[in-house]
Amino acid sequence: MSGDNALGIAAKMFSSKSLDSFENAMPNYMYYGTLTTQNFKDKILAVYFKAPNSYTGEDLVEFQCHGGIRLVSEVLEECIRQGAFPADKGEFTKRAFLNGKFALSDCEGIIDMINGESISSLKAGSRLMQGGVAGEIENCQELLKDSIAELEASLDYPDEMEEESISSCRTTLDKVESELQRLVDTKQVGGYIKQGIVVGIVGQANVGKSSLLNALLGRERAIVTDIAGTTRDSLEECIEHKGIILRLVDTAGIRDTADVVEALGVERSLEIAKNSDITLFVTPNDRQLNQEEKNLLGELEKQNAKVIMVFNKSDLGNAHQENGVKISAKHKQGIEELKDKIVSLVVGESLDMSGNIITNTRHAQAISDSLVSIRSAKDMLDIQPTECILLDLRQAYFELGKITGNTASEDIIDSIFSKFCLGK
Repeated sequence: MSGDNALGIAAKMFSSKSLDSFENAMPNYMYYGTLTTQNFKDKILAVYFKAPNSYTGEDLVEFQCHGGIRLVSEVLEECIRQGAFPADKGEFTKRAFLNGKFALSDCEGIIDMINGESISSLKAGSRLMQGGVAGEIENCQELLKDSIAELEASLDYPDEMEEESISSCRTTLDKVESELQRLVDTKQVGGYIKQGIVVGIVGQANVGKSSLLNALLGRERAIVTDIAGTTRDSLEECIEHKGIILRLVDTAGIRDTADVVEALGVERSLEIAKNSDITLFVTPNDRQLNQEEKNLLGELEKQNAKVIMVFNKSDLGNAHQENGVKISAKHKQGIEELKDKIVSLVVGESLDMSGNIITNTRHAQAISDSLVSIRSAKDMLDIQPTECILLDLRQAYFELGKITGNTASEDIIDSIFSKFCLGK
């Protein structure tokens, strides 16, 4: 419970032999005692956090009772009977933001950690939650604020200050632009960290696509037979490699077929190949590419698709000299090398997860919009009145404030906290 009445409501429900009343509880000290509800009593632990030294910045009380859905539900009902009310989605974190405990982007880092599926997304969310991105953005805002103040002062003393303030502003804008560009350049990698890499597995029938999926997963997920057309629809599974989620999509074998269902699967395979972040084109290692395979590769090249040639059944022969990865899905050979190749081609040879990375589309857009205004201001430094330059600088500051929260609209704030689950 958080708020002015949290301690008083807790005192009506909880008693401890070490206290006359829980209203006299020491902050940050855990008490063992009895929680009394309308229907039962429970032996619990209770702790009081005094404002402003709590998560929300308000008086806050935690009860640690025994588990069980029905038991906890009754405890919540008793809190409400005594005067509390249920929290909205994200209300605890929203109160923390409104009370200055977090920047808005810090709160979004909490969401990212809750929803994180890989170690890289957890690390990025943790840095965001701990204020890494907000710190860099706030520093850029401070620099812009200093330039705004200096240019505004020069309006009153143009003869004495204008030339110097314009020169100083140019230096500041160069620095801010460089920093913001560095951040926004991480957004593509940030997208892969947050959402994962979509890996389409395509090829003709009976080349070992389903066997490859099973080998990558380390378990039997797809049915494998010698009968062409066994896979008629796409199968989707996920693995984690080097901290990144790989979203594997096994597709139907691409071939001419009179079967309506299989034909739909083939059509979908082509669509998945075109829309994947990277495509594994599987072909046997013991024969050359046939004309149908060459045609398919040509289609993928027209789409500028990233393709890794995967030469399966490497234990049966060696008919290929092209660049690619030779594997044996049956004997699990070359599988780790293939995983490494996927990550290195999409994300880069050396994935640095130690710095701040933009994983949030909203943040990337705000930074991009700020850069537009900064570049406009730079272009006008020598040719436009100071008042025009100030308009762009204020807009650049405003856009960055959408990230930290100091200029974010109520609609943006409400939208962000609506993504939280209850109790956060």
